[in-house]
This record gives sequence, structure tokens and C-alpha cells, in this order.
Amino acid sequence: MKQKAKTFFYGILAVFTFSLILAACPTDTSSKIPSVNGTSKLSLSGQVYNYEQNTDQDTDQDTDPGAGLLTSLLIGPQEFKGDLDISDGGLGGNGKIEKGKLSYTIVAVGPQSLLPIDEGLAYLKNYYSSLNFSPRDANAAPVTLQITDDEEYSGLMKGLLNIDMDFTKMTIKITMKVVNYVYVDKDLTITAGKKTFINSDFGLEDLGFPITLTSEKINLHLKKGWNSLYEEITAQSNIPPDLLALLPSLVNSPNPDLSGLNLSKLRPTGTLKMSVSDPGNLNWTLIPSQSFDDIVPQPPEFP
Repeated sequence: MKQKAKTFFYGILAVFTFSLILAACPTDTSSKIPSVNGTSKLSLSGQVYNYEQNTDQDTDQDTDPGAGLLTSLLIGPQEFKGDLDISDGGLGGNGKIEKGKLSYTIVAVGPQSLLPIDEGLAYLKNYYSSLNFSPRDANAAPVTLQITDDEEYSGLMKGLLNIDMDFTKMTIKITMKVVNYVYVDKDLTITAGKKTFINSDFGLEDLGFPITLTSEKINLHLKKGWNSLYEEITAQSNIPPDLLALLPSLVNSPNPDLSGLNLSKLRPTGTLKMSVSDPGNLNWTLIPSQSFDDIVPQPPEFP
């Protein structure tokens, strides 16, 4: 069962910070940058984090029902201290992680690295109906930062995932925030209608239960140059009674047996919002190798 639990943890970690009840993510002021909308140069920086299972067993089980289970699942953010080489797949930027700090800079993208807009932002088709790009002849280049010198990690993303299990209200709430950066070679308007779908490209399927999302319609205005695309997901579900029935056997265990947890019975529903913005309080997070391809729409290698 240990292997199954590890797979579950890393599925979550691949998307970002995992927290239950009071597990807080640090605010990294060094990664706060203004929203990007039509800049000629993109500069990304900030402290990099990775995540490990929390081994602190001090949770008060007398005042917090289910604390034994929560203690096992809490994930604590750790400041990464090392050096790593990064690549944008030949897009043309330069960067590195040195002593745990990210520095990456790229200017205007050359024609050889641009993709037709239908390809560069193809992943939006999974989220929206009646997707339209204007003008149609625009081209785009999304940034995907990859780790090239350590097999433990595949990439780097900027975002946050919180999972709050409230055993008083018997609910589970999921909040996911992600910022992506894309270059467009001319001013671009993206419009689309609502669409209901189950987990798409976000890696949320790794949590072990389906999440049904409905996107809100969009009318996005990107300017020629670099732009930040902010995505926010919120979803909630009741905790089913048979899942709650397992809690008594888990409350007093610092290392509970998770084999009886059937998370597929959870049925969260929620919304997806997207805007041309950057909230400025999200952290750079290393992504474990086995989960990277599941959560990041991979562009082709650039020549």
C-alpha cells in the first residue's frame, strides 16, 4: 500500500501545494511580478519549492476528528536549495536555478519558433465551446520550463493547489491556481463559451476522483508580445458516508492504512475561470518526473 500512497501524493504534488485544513503555503514575495500583457521581454524569477510528506505528528487529535488521517496527508513546502539547469525546449530564452532561485529571461520569439494559434493554444479547446481566435493568422509560443540535469524533476510551474477536507461540514474543497506565459506575434482576442468537462489537462485525475468543471465564458485581449494567462479552478464535494465510516480506525494512527479509501466516490463539481493576469502570490514549484506529462500541454520541440 505504500506504493499506492506515494503515487497519490506525487499526483497531487505534480500540480503544486497540497494542503488539508491548515497546511499553509508560504508567500514568496520574490516571485511577485506585475501581470504580463504585451511586454517585449519576459523575466521570471523567485524562490523554488519542492514538497515532501509532512512527518510532524503534533496534530491535536483530541480537538480535530480525523487528525491521524490528516497528519499522514499533510504536505509541507520546502525551499529548494540546489542548482538545476532549465530549458524552454529551444524557444530562445536563457535561465537557471541557482541556490534555489529561478532566473529566466527571453525576448521576442523568432518566426521559426512560433506555432499557428490553433496549435500554440490548442489546449483551450478542451475547456471551452465555440473557441475563436481573432485574427486567425496570429501565431503563439507558450513557455514550458523543463529540468534537464536531474531525473527526479521534469519541469517547473507557477501555481498552487489547495485541498481542504472539513470533517465538521463533511466537505472537500479544491482550489487550483496556475499562471502560464505565452508570446503572440500580434494583438489577439480570444472568445469562447461555457463548456462542462471532466478533468482536462490539469492533472486533477491524479487525485483519484473525477472532477466535473464548467468553464466561464471568456473574452481575453492579448497584446503583441508576452502575456500571462491565469487559470483558477474551484470545486467542492460532500464526503460520502462510507468514506467517513473509515475515520474511527484512522483517528489514532500516525501512519494510517489508506487501502480502504475509495476516493473515486467523491464527486466534486466546480468552475474554471481564465483571465490575462498574474495574481503575483503563486510559487515556483518543481514537478516530479512521473507526473509532468500529465499536467502540462506539451508543445513540440522547437528547431
